Parts: sequence; structure tokens; C-alpha cells
Amino acid sequence: MKDRLASMLDEIRGQGNYRSIRYVRPLCPATVVHGGREYLNLCSNSYLSLHLHPAVMAAARSAVDEYGTGTCSSRSVSGSIDLYERLEASVARYKGYRKGLIFPTGYMANIGIVSTIPGKGDVIFSDELNHSSLIDAMRLSHAKKVIYRHRNPEDLERKLKRHAVPGRSFVITESIFSMDGDMAPLADIMELRDRYGFCAVVDDAHGTGIFGRKGSGVEEHWGLKGKADIHMATFGKAMGSFGAFVLSDPVVIEYLINRARTFMYTTALPPAALAASQAALELVAGDLTFKEDLWRNIDHMRSGLLSAGFDLKQSVGPIVPIVVGRDDDAVKMQKMLMKKGFFLQAIRPPTVPTGTSRLRLTVVRGFSREQMDSAIEAITEAGRKMKLI
Repeated sequence: MKDRLASMLDEIRGQGNYRSIRYVRPLCPATVVHGGREYLNLCSNSYLSLHLHPAVMAAARSAVDEYGTGTCSSRSVSGSIDLYERLEASVARYKGYRKGLIFPTGYMANIGIVSTIPGKGDVIFSDELNHSSLIDAMRLSHAKKVIYRHRNPEDLERKLKRHAVPGRSFVITESIFSMDGDMAPLADIMELRDRYGFCAVVDDAHGTGIFGRKGSGVEEHWGLKGKADIHMATFGKAMGSFGAFVLSDPVVIEYLINRARTFMYTTALPPAALAASQAALELVAGDLTFKEDLWRNIDHMRSGLLSAGFDLKQSVGPIVPIVVGRDDDAVKMQKMLMKKGFFLQAIRPPTVPTGTSRLRLTVVRGFSREQMDSAIEAITEAGRKMKLI
């Protein structure tokens, strides 16, 4: 076994796809220490910079004092402490749904939804660039799988006409695609739902807290708040905490409680994570300045990179892809920026399609104008050396 794995790792290295872990320590919402050096963190998903907000940290500390450090049980046994009940009700209300159910992670929530609800005789229609958690979930499902072209409602409709089973079809999409930062055409998808009668499943992990007038997510942006049949999002990105949630009709939630293996057979979240998520949700729901401050930074960073000549594709919001192309070229550009004090990762296959390796930059509320200007200058210099601009 070891020889076989070592040989496969050599092959991965030869392809320029080898990954190693870089351990970091956060100094503030915008910077980390790695290897004894301070870096501006250009790849955090804590878009609203709430992971170090005093109220969020105080809530976590208070929960440890009151509940201890862990639940030490599955939710189906004794792990469903009362913090769950309050948070599930709060996030359902915030998003416009009747009922919520918290899972330990977004990956586990998607596995729970897609491997449990669609079954034999059903058909799943999936955007070709959906997140790996959704792809893995479909592999575990007994339903038929049909892939439609990225963000292409016309192709989706062609395939619905050919493959849809009345009352037994599901269309699954991310709202904001995690590696490209572009937005799903939810209005078109929901219009197709009205005509073809499928179940719409929306993963709003990268939209929650950011999009929509009140920041509840991409559904609100399209005037469709609470309209998906099943909605998933997380506390581990804009909310700065940990965990994920599924929102839907009570009968869907009840079925997941009884049959979703990633809900039933895992230890419940620690109290500190639940309390931190509750505090973050209350901040975001009650104060739009968090979102507004983030969008000022998004506009500044995007404007600077676009003015420099970068092609940011169809991305919107805080995820900014700079597609380099070859795997080794993406790594080379990453190393250039690391030397300048900017911490980020080269994203390569299998995370993105072959030939589209990239730097995935993220904008957070905690950036100062000076930090963003220095990042734009360094990225522009590296982009010229790589002949991207």
C-alpha cells in the first residue's frame, strides 16, 4: 500500500498538483503569521471578518463556561442542547423558511440532503461546476444524474424535456460558485420549476450574509427569499463561526432527522460554535453596516484589478478568480505573491477543470484601503510577469 501511495504522490507532484498544509496563526481579521512572517490573508472565507469580532468571541467563551467544551453525543441521543433550538429557529426566520436543521459542516449537510431525499426512480439535474460536496452526494444517491452546462438555463430546459420525471426531479445549484465567484440564474431556474415541477435545491454557502438588500443571501437578491424547496448554507464563511444548516418545509426536516446518516451518526457541534453563530447572526441581521463595509472593499478591489487589465470572468462579490491556466504557472504566481507578503493558494485540478488553474482571491471587510492597494499593486506586477495582462 505505502509503495503504491508513494508512486501516486510522485505522479501528483509531476502534474504540479501536489498539496501541502500551511499552518497559520491569525493576528487580526486581515493578517496571519506563517513560518514566523506576517502575511495579508487573501484567501479567507470570513467575508464579514466576524471570526474575531468581540461579541462573537464573548458568546463562545460564555457558552464554554455554561455548557462545557463539547456535547459528546450525536444529536439523536443527547447532543441537541437548547442552543440548537434557538439557532435553528433564528436562521430559518432570517432566511424566510419554516424550519431549520443544523449539521456539523456544509459538506455533511449536502451529503445528507442529496444522498437521502432523491432516491431510486428520481432524477437529479446538476450544474456542471457544482461543489465537490454536491458531486459526492450525487454519487451516493440512487437517483439518475444529469449534468447541465454551467449557469445555462436553456441547456437545463433541454435536459428537463428529455429526462425529467414528473414529481421526481431535482435541480441542484450553488447560488455563488465557490471557485468562480459567479452567480446562478436563480430567477430562470425558479421559472423553470414552475413549468416543470421539479424540486429546487440551493446551496447558498457563499451568498449568506452578503447578497440581498438585507444580506440574507442570493435568493433575496433575486426577490426569491424562502422560495427554494431545500436551502443549505453555512455559518463557517460570512458568519465567521462553524457549522451548516438546511432549511425547508417541516416534513423535509423531519425526514432528514430520521434518515440522513450525516445527521444521525456524528457528534453534535460544540456549544461554543453554536453560541458564536447565534451572536454573528444577530449582528448581521441587525446591522447592515457589516455588509455595506464589505461591499465597499469588494468594489475597490475589483475596480483596481479590472483597471489593471485582469479578466475576472463573470464573478461578482468577494470571490475574485484570476485564471492563470497551467498548474505550474498558477503555483509560480502564488509563490511570487507569497514572497511579497500575500498569503493565498493556487487552486488546481481536481478542484477546478484542467487548464483553468487559478489564484482564488477573497475580499473581506477587515481589509484597510492601504492593504488592498498594496495587494492590487503586487498582483498587477505578478500578472505582468506571467503575461496575464
